[in-house]
Order: sequence, then structure tokens, then C-alpha cells
Amino acid sequence: MKTKIRYSKSSTKFMEKNPSVINREKAKSLIIMAVKKILKIENHNIDLKSLKANYKGSYRIKKGDIRIIFTLIRNKIITIVVRVIDFRGPAYN
Repeated sequence: MKTKIRYSKSSTKFMEKNPSVINREKAKSLIIMAVKKILKIENHNIDLKSLKANYKGSYRIKKGDIRIIFTLIRNKIITIVVRVIDFRGPAYN
């Protein structure tokens, strides 16, 4: 499974400001586990939810107080666009 992960500016900033909470490697492993669960490749124990309303077509990963919101684009290469990485309150604004 070829995947490409693109992070928004705000996601990158959040990871740079909070490296003890989440870094790129942690985020990548959570996202890969979530994608495998969505595509039914492996069933990982991860808190994953499909979002509605403003984030239609996106998914949310919940890990403690951190929320990762991403969109999955399925083509020859699976592209994951990470829209938001933030604490639980501001993540949905």
C-alpha cells in the first residue's frame, strides 16, 4: 500500500510546538493504523470516527486530549491530507 501523508501548516506548527505530546512519527503511525482500519486491511484498536457536517468525508483519530482530523483520497497512491492536529476543544473550530 503506497501512501503519501500531507500535513497542513497548522498541523505542522502544532507538532513543532508540542513535541512531547505528539511528533511526526507518532502522528504517522496513528494515521497509518487508522487507514488500515478504514480499508479493512487490519483491525487496530484505535479510536476512529467518520465525521459529518463541516468535515464530511473526513475522519477523526482520538488519542487522549489530541485530535487528528484527516481526509483520505484513494487513487493509485493513497493520499492522506491531515487537516488538523490539536487539542480536543480547538480541533473542531
